[in-house]
Amino acid sequence: MQDFPLVSVICTAYNHEEYIEEALESVLLQSYLNIELIVIDNGSDDETAHKIHNWLHRQKGSATIISIFRKQSLPYCTSFNVAFLQSQGKYLIDLSGDDALLPEHVSQSVQRLSHSENAGFCFSDVWLEKEGSPSKTFFKRDDTGRLLESVREGDRYCDLVSRHCLMSVSLVIDAQKFRDEGGYDESLSYEDFDIMVRLSRKFPVVFSNHIGVKKKILPDSFSAKQYFPKSTSMLNSTLIVCRKIQAMNQTKAENQALLNRVNFESKHALASSNFEVAKGFLNLARELGEKGPLHQIFRLWAKWRLDLSWFYLRMTKD
Repeated sequence: MQDFPLVSVICTAYNHEEYIEEALESVLLQSYLNIELIVIDNGSDDETAHKIHNWLHRQKGSATIISIFRKQSLPYCTSFNVAFLQSQGKYLIDLSGDDALLPEHVSQSVQRLSHSENAGFCFSDVWLEKEGSPSKTFFKRDDTGRLLESVREGDRYCDLVSRHCLMSVSLVIDAQKFRDEGGYDESLSYEDFDIMVRLSRKFPVVFSNHIGVKKKILPDSFSAKQYFPKSTSMLNSTLIVCRKIQAMNQTKAENQALLNRVNFESKHALASSNFEVAKGFLNLARELGEKGPLHQIFRLWAKWRLDLSWFYLRMTKD
């Protein structure tokens, strides 16, 4: 099936009993047929593993499926890398057990990648669902689904360093390039920011104009805890990635992009009273040439350890 290269979908579930069957079904419902599915229960303590077992029993050879059940959770990046070693696909999708692929996602992404063999990954639009809020797409669209904004392809390194400009859940990654990068960095508590900047540093990226993934915005998800008051491993990982970016940067524009990111992370680290990691961001900002009055205010805030996390939590809970 040379015209339809194998795509590996690695689906990781942790306490996703309400959503895991929909996630797994979404892989089988793809219009693209040459897919292998690797499903991981990463030590769940709810009914997730039981639901995966039941779902697998119902399949009875209808697809290429590998299952991994862990008695104890592994760090996400480590767990994924172990599963990736078993994969055979030319392209790779990292699917969370509480998300779902839309039926044409793999087909349209692979078609786009087939015309850009040097691309590190393809990204697309994402349908965002949050309880109590209207569902919407990440990129602006009209009522007919027509895209209302320009989405750039090619060199997106500075954009990815500077700001949140695309949804990582939509990525379809060139598996060999991912392998050559050594997979996810297992020293980090989360993976997407790091792998996107590493791949975009070396390779162009492409966009497929379709809505490919349905993502649920859940209050207890790992990503929702990025700026958790007074305790977050994610901010520490973000600082590590920013230091890696500093080492990769080659131009003033790239350093400015990093400074934009560092200033943003400094503000949120301070507001959430994560003062030690905030100092790390502020030191990096100074190394990048930041001397403005706001930076000086941030340094005083960190020194005095003024706790406004109660207000920050109230402002961000919605």
